[in-house]
Amino acid sequence: MSEFPHYSALSLRLSDEPDPAWKVHSIAVNRKAAGEDVIVLSIGEPDSPPPPAVLAEIEASIARGRTRYSNARGEDNVIEAICRYTSKQAGRTIEPDMVNFFPGAQTALFGMLMTIVGPGDGLIVPEPFYAPYTQVLGATGVEVGHIALKPEHGFHPSIDELRAAITPRTRAMVITNPHNPTGAVLTRDELTAIAELCREHDMWLVADEVYNEFIYTGEFTSILALEGYEDRTIALGTLSKSYAMTGFRHGWAVGPAAVGARAAVLLEAMLFGCVQFIQDAGAVALSDDGAFPRAERAKYLRRLDLIMAELQGAATISPRRPEAGMFVMIDIRPTGLDAETFAMRLLDEEKVAVLPTHTFGPSGAGHVRISLGMDDDTLVEAARRIRRFADVL
Repeated sequence: MSEFPHYSALSLRLSDEPDPAWKVHSIAVNRKAAGEDVIVLSIGEPDSPPPPAVLAEIEASIARGRTRYSNARGEDNVIEAICRYTSKQAGRTIEPDMVNFFPGAQTALFGMLMTIVGPGDGLIVPEPFYAPYTQVLGATGVEVGHIALKPEHGFHPSIDELRAAITPRTRAMVITNPHNPTGAVLTRDELTAIAELCREHDMWLVADEVYNEFIYTGEFTSILALEGYEDRTIALGTLSKSYAMTGFRHGWAVGPAAVGARAAVLLEAMLFGCVQFIQDAGAVALSDDGAFPRAERAKYLRRLDLIMAELQGAATISPRRPEAGMFVMIDIRPTGLDAETFAMRLLDEEKVAVLPTHTFGPSGAGHVRISLGMDDDTLVEAARRIRRFADVL
């Protein structure tokens, strides 16, 4: 007799083990729920509510009956809003047939990768990278090649190392810009060099650009703004961070019209349309001309300054000032502890939860990540606890 049940190869490529990236975070959340005075800085959840106009639109949209089946690629109003938003970043006109709406940027990455690569193909992703993407990459069945983003280079990639990682099977490269967890921002020259590599080797270039509104050093350049590479670039965006709409699951992918049409077929197979009133709320958010993200950026920059002031000068830890984003990486290598041991002892002894970033890739070893998504006073208290813990190591 044959064995039963049977599972698909795609399903078996996905691990059913708990993601080690969130081990310390899960313990901390459970302890906080049990009443302990735990400060949780291990997840990137904005502390602001969504804009009032967004919340009002949810109610108004439902009252208008916007609870029906919707267009698989996205409702006209939100597609048009995304076009206006991304056209400003691109410095050119983004047409509706270049946009697909997805329930969040992670789903957008999944959908676009399932459209452009598959089993037997190669794909390059610099590491460390956002840990939940591991399962997304695994689902495609591609052979993933990594290059290290090294602390001594500010976590910026080496073009020579990227070139060396390309094989005859490589079909795409995925970058995160601004980067999570490191906060590095690629320059236009770096992006152009990466895009040129992709053109030389007939590869797609996919960029997760979800932190583009929170730039502190330099300027953000979208891959959509690179002239001459429009036929192979796909940019992913979301309102989760910039408009504090994490639970709305509001994201998109922008790329050539032909790949958009292929992705639309996948969307029809998977979803056949996302929630209408959620899309309406997103269209309203994007109509504010960036006022809400500008206020969020100012808040995070203020908090960043507070954190740096508390942690700089410590003997055994060193905060790395990010170029963008809502996280701070702390170099804990001088303590002699690995990142998970540091994080667990910090949680046990000072009741602060941080994220060990070795789970994001080997180059994250010796570092922990903290989120700026907490009020000023709590962040300062957390920083003082972290320093107090580190000073006795």
